[in-house]
Amino acid sequence: MSSYLKSRVAFSPRRLFLILLILGFGVRLAYGVARYRSEIVSLSGPAFISSWNHDGLEHVLIAKALLSGEGYIVDDFPLPAAKHIRYRGQDALFKAPLYQFFLAGVFAVSGFSFKLFFPLQALFGGLTSGLLALVAWETFKDSTTALLAGIAGAMHPILVNAAAEPYNEDLFFFLFVAAIWAFLVWFRVREIKWALLCGVLVGLCTLTRESGLPLLAAMVTVGVLSTRRDFKAWIACGVITLSALAVVAPWTIRNYLRFHAFVPVAAIVGEDLGTGNNECVANESLFSSYWAEGPCLALNHRIAAARALTPLADLPAAVQFDRLSRQVTLQFIRGNQSAYIKLAIRRLWTCLLPYSPRGNQRWHERIILTLYWLAVFPAGVVGLFFSLKRVQPQTALLALLIALSILSIMVVLYWSDLRFRVGIDLLLACFAASAYTRFGKRSNSRNIHKRMNDTDPAVV
Repeated sequence: MSSYLKSRVAFSPRRLFLILLILGFGVRLAYGVARYRSEIVSLSGPAFISSWNHDGLEHVLIAKALLSGEGYIVDDFPLPAAKHIRYRGQDALFKAPLYQFFLAGVFAVSGFSFKLFFPLQALFGGLTSGLLALVAWETFKDSTTALLAGIAGAMHPILVNAAAEPYNEDLFFFLFVAAIWAFLVWFRVREIKWALLCGVLVGLCTLTRESGLPLLAAMVTVGVLSTRRDFKAWIACGVITLSALAVVAPWTIRNYLRFHAFVPVAAIVGEDLGTGNNECVANESLFSSYWAEGPCLALNHRIAAARALTPLADLPAAVQFDRLSRQVTLQFIRGNQSAYIKLAIRRLWTCLLPYSPRGNQRWHERIILTLYWLAVFPAGVVGLFFSLKRVQPQTALLALLIALSILSIMVVLYWSDLRFRVGIDLLLACFAASAYTRFGKRSNSRNIHKRMNDTDPAVV
């Protein structure tokens, strides 16, 4: 009994949080330094800006425009011809805004360099690891489960890799996990301040990436259904919703006043819907892994034809393309329902693989992703199954978030770089940690019982 009490003290929630914060922060720093080496010190200014590609470069250019007083646009910075940038010199409404404002604030202090944004993003990763442990603690009330879940968060390959690059993953998932933890604490203590904090975090999460909206839906659903006779709890759920909307509303109002268009966070879902659901990807077999990151001429022709029939000259180019993409893609889905169902099934089974077979990961990256998947996915499914045998609101929230994340991938798009699956991995890690703890306790119990039988002469 004394050893049990000592272990409980050693792994109190506060200590767990601090240990895993340091672990997650340290792993990201070490990996970033090993990967970029001398560039961390030497790369700065225009060379730093030009060194990135795709989304990372767009994030930095938007931050540069904000610092230059040009507004929320993609800065028309001179770049090598091989660099592909969307909507250059135009409004950047295809990006949720919070991360770009974060980068602008960081670069205003440190200049365009690794000096500040890399340690801060590593810190976000460490906080995510610690908070994931607290989420597991609130859900399963077990220190070993919390420790294992936090280690899984600290070692997630995508988040470790993203910390040293101008991508929003570490900030987004810090806010994502923090919001879940705040909700679970509110559910336990029922204090309105925790509901308010939860709503603010959900709003910030949504302003970082518009896919934060399912988080609010899951919380309100679980909060209302699990407190049917508790009117005060319903009020708290209303506080969560209203505070989240209040955080997002200023950006939505800004977009409407500026462009006379309703763009709550970012104009990107229609474009993603078109990228993921078109003739080019639909022509492949049900048993072909899903990949939709190449150009589709047929889709581009249909968008061009729709543009000629539906003038949208008053809207920013990103909003125009997003709305036209949504329009022609919904037409395609209505006319090809069986093809869309096949695409959804392909997205489902591809997103459950350790990595995308047609992605651009190198062999060592695929090995690391596979090892992480083997540690988390099978055990996570087993832990989820056992947890749902006796459903509690805490486990129901995590399970519902996993289901909504998978559903959003099935409905819209799956990127082979696995960014959209990180949330699923983190939540499954909590259930995997529970399964490992359950298995360990059973094994320990059997060993103790066996030793007692071997040493007690009274046992026949």
